[in-house]
Amino acid sequence: MRYGLIGNCKTSALVDDQGSIEWCCLPKFDSPSTFARMLDTEGGHFRVSLAGAAKISQVYVPQTNILQTEFDDGENAFALLDFMPRYREGTDYRRPVEIIRILKPLRGRPVLKVSFQPKLNYARGETFVRERQAVITASNGLESLFLYSSLPLKEIMAENPLPLEREAYLLLTYHEKIEVPTLVYTHEMFEKTKSYWETWSGHCRLPSLYSETVLRSALTLKLMTYEGTGAIIAAPTTSLPEVIGEGRNWDYRYCWLRDASLMLEALKSLGHFEEARAFIHFLLHLFESKQTKVQIIYGIGGRTDLEEKTLDHFRGYKNSGPVRIGNNACHTQQNDIFGEIVNTLYLYYFHYEFEKMPDEVWSLVKFLVNTTARDWHTEDAGIWEFRHRKAHFTFSKTLSWVALDRGIKIAQKLGKDYAVSNWRPIADQIRGEIEEKGWNKSIGSFTQSYGSEHLDAGLLLMERYGFLKKDDPRWIATVSRCEKSLVQNGLAFRYTNADDFGKPKNAFILASLWLAKALYTIGEKDRGRLLFENVLSHANHLGLLSEDIDTETGELLGNFPQAYSHMAVINMANLLNQG
Repeated sequence: MRYGLIGNCKTSALVDDQGSIEWCCLPKFDSPSTFARMLDTEGGHFRVSLAGAAKISQVYVPQTNILQTEFDDGENAFALLDFMPRYREGTDYRRPVEIIRILKPLRGRPVLKVSFQPKLNYARGETFVRERQAVITASNGLESLFLYSSLPLKEIMAENPLPLEREAYLLLTYHEKIEVPTLVYTHEMFEKTKSYWETWSGHCRLPSLYSETVLRSALTLKLMTYEGTGAIIAAPTTSLPEVIGEGRNWDYRYCWLRDASLMLEALKSLGHFEEARAFIHFLLHLFESKQTKVQIIYGIGGRTDLEEKTLDHFRGYKNSGPVRIGNNACHTQQNDIFGEIVNTLYLYYFHYEFEKMPDEVWSLVKFLVNTTARDWHTEDAGIWEFRHRKAHFTFSKTLSWVALDRGIKIAQKLGKDYAVSNWRPIADQIRGEIEEKGWNKSIGSFTQSYGSEHLDAGLLLMERYGFLKKDDPRWIATVSRCEKSLVQNGLAFRYTNADDFGKPKNAFILASLWLAKALYTIGEKDRGRLLFENVLSHANHLGLLSEDIDTETGELLGNFPQAYSHMAVINMANLLNQG
């Protein structure tokens, strides 16, 4: 997947390595698409190219999320700088819903072409593109976009060759400008945005090893935060298939509480706490009423109804449908999420000691822990969201124990002895049951679920959460067994048993990185490092990772870029830097 990501913490766009915007939703991450050529050739695009054949290269401007694509035919060359404005003004952050494309001649007299083909509302219905005074408009019903440029608009509309004699710009905005933008304005936005990202990067505490890899992962994670509420999306795309032609296609433009909690720990490890504070406020908003049913996934504004639909007019990425919008995972019960959230709150307030825990957060902790105490014994869909199967998943039980254990630790810190007395017997009961029913004596390992012989990458977090110590023989045995059972061609699957779609066929990047970290903890440091570096070798030309890797071809698959994958890259790199 040779795409670069640009964004401004409100929405984002994917630009391919040929200079074409192939995916973008405006004005927010989960809005209907404006450009969706990634999913169908008729889905809409916004391309800039040399009029003839050219050698094309692409990099990020260092320490930023500004993408630079250079076109060179040997005699003529120009650079395309793509970004969404984001900058600080006083105490506020500005993030206008704009895509700015600056065109800089580098050599000769380049002649370029612009193809502006927006298809609003997932290309449902016709999008009308017209030239008006000083602007090109695109509209579909009540929704409109506005394209401004210092290049001749008639030539853009006709897709005619355009000589680039001096620096020029293209500015696409969701809101019509009161004043027509100028090249000076785009320069100002460029410098402010560049300064913002450089400052943000400068605040990262980077490790000495893999520092550039970690910084790119951190910048990518930051782009997936929705500043309006504090939510964090799993990925900015929908329906990029986990396996070509199998229907494992999902909409990831929402906030999974589990994913967000784990991602915050990665950002906090680099010295960024503001995202964690914002996410806690998002949680407080979600659970302001104690009667609220806890979901695994929410819309970026806190929406609970994410009804899943298919867009049958889209053929899908590489003709691999269906294309889905919405996600019915919001209806599944996944008991592990309580442990992840309570653990995040514990780390934020008492490990990092960033600020004093306020009353409303203690109230949230009690709600989450008491809910776990009530429901931990029930079957659930598990971390991998089996849709048509429930079981007593060992990972879910372990994270239920984590919820109680961290709740007890928080209560002790706050002097709430009554809570400790109420919760400790339940924590002990959960631990005892996991040790009895989650451990399979015949294969010498913890297993995916009670009574099963299948392995599961979620087991590789039992030491991370403190349920097992790194020198526990059961931990060492479980890691070794997972390595033997889950690894194919040097990469790990999350599980290998059949699910709703049959047996998985591609490796899961997160599972590979969890295994790399687990190997490191049992003393297999070289094998852990090699596995980590094998994953990094599959990153695209810009250092970005998706969700899955085809173990036969090495192709990146699944929604892209994947926040979970980049979170795990940061965590593993930090571990390797500890020696």
